Amino acid sequence: MKSIYWALLIFQFGIVCYLAQSNGDIGTFWHLTDFHVNLSYKVENDSGLWGNYSQDAGPLVAFSAIQHVSDIVFDSDKPDFILWGGDAASHQNVSLENVTESLNYLSEQFRKAYGLKNLTLIPVVGNHDVFPVNEMSPITEDYDRYWWCERLATDGKLWKKWIEFAKESVNSIPNLPKPDFDKFCYQSWLLGTEPPVLVLAVNSLVWYTNNPLVNESIEDPLSQFKWARGKHVKVFITMHVPVGVPEFSPNNYRHLKPKYNQELVTILRGYSDVIITTLASHQHIDTFRVVLNERYHPVGTIFLGPSVDHFHLDGIGSTNPRIRQYTYNRKAGKVMDYTQYMLDLSQEGPQWKLEYRAKETYKLQNLNATELANLLDEVTENDDPNNKWTEYWYHQLGGRPHDKTKISPNGECPEAKSVCRCQQICSIRHVDKKGVDACLKVCSESEKPQLDTIAELEEKAKGGSSVARLSKGATFGLVLSVLMALW
Repeated sequence: MKSIYWALLIFQFGIVCYLAQSNGDIGTFWHLTDFHVNLSYKVENDSGLWGNYSQDAGPLVAFSAIQHVSDIVFDSDKPDFILWGGDAASHQNVSLENVTESLNYLSEQFRKAYGLKNLTLIPVVGNHDVFPVNEMSPITEDYDRYWWCERLATDGKLWKKWIEFAKESVNSIPNLPKPDFDKFCYQSWLLGTEPPVLVLAVNSLVWYTNNPLVNESIEDPLSQFKWARGKHVKVFITMHVPVGVPEFSPNNYRHLKPKYNQELVTILRGYSDVIITTLASHQHIDTFRVVLNERYHPVGTIFLGPSVDHFHLDGIGSTNPRIRQYTYNRKAGKVMDYTQYMLDLSQEGPQWKLEYRAKETYKLQNLNATELANLLDEVTENDDPNNKWTEYWYHQLGGRPHDKTKISPNGECPEAKSVCRCQQICSIRHVDKKGVDACLKVCSESEKPQLDTIAELEEKAKGGSSVARLSKGATFGLVLSVLMALW
């Protein structure tokens, strides 16, 4: 009996040690984005200080989102970082004063909520964080950009504290990208985790389609496609404007200029073994992307964070404010899950509540590229496998109704063989121009189009010509490249 007792005790101790080791590899981080805070908000209806869906977010909504993260952090493990994904200013009454005041307000709320907890906050420049809105010169020597980036980096009311911390985190480590935020508005941040994790926060405005100053004759605006060399470092890439096309207007709009979009896709494909994921914003809706290589094999993921703002977007709909907490494995460099919180403005006296957990809702093992590709294949072939499409469509706008459109007359998209579903799938699984154009062509050829699944595309591609692959050593070299652009 004693031998059995000791065997059980040793077994239990081993389990505890294993779990402790495993939990040590697990980290969390938050993504809050697209506040578009309206500081001139006036109470003009019975919605009170919370606002309504025809307006940008009022100060109370913005404050409550930041505070909710603080409340949860107080009761749980400290997150590795908090990502502020860009777009502080309102869509209305745009002026330099409005943009500056919005940045001041949100920066102050972040400092108050997280300063005492010594949390790492990483801000990213969005198209509503500059004035004129959308504009930033891609020319290396541009003093208007110098003036604005330096102001963000050195003004104590803005991002000074966080930019200084970012510089300190990488300055003492050889071979890490050390961008000059003061001139270029992008940065890298080495997290104090074990193993170390690097966050590359790039400036997507110099590639942005709606930026009238973008010049495609410039090969590498601000040198952001250069990669610094590094070893054994996993990387998050974060940007405001994503690669690819939007779900609701894929035929006539591209987020980034084609040349720069393809450069980014090449990087995401070539260095997928060191890129944990890419985190983007801008669209306001809850969605994601699967990065496929030239042979249609899933190699990467992009998560688009939903907005805190609830403003109605024509042709899409309004959203409820949302914020998101991710769980990832630092050692394996994989996103495991995310938990999303929502503020339902249709309720009286709304409170932040759990909206859903991705793994549980979509019945996934984790959130890697293969799992998400399999999910896409399910909703490509079937109308509503295990309720997964219904869940995705519902969470896209946080429970709000979609606008009625020509391809979605009742604001729904229930059939796999439909133009609506076809365009949605194309946007999610093809971030390169060649892939998305070919996919959308299928959508346009029938009222009930049927796309090949990713698995079918990959099988067909196996008979094609071989594609040159980068060596793992080269991957480590390029890995940090997406960011060193900042130098």
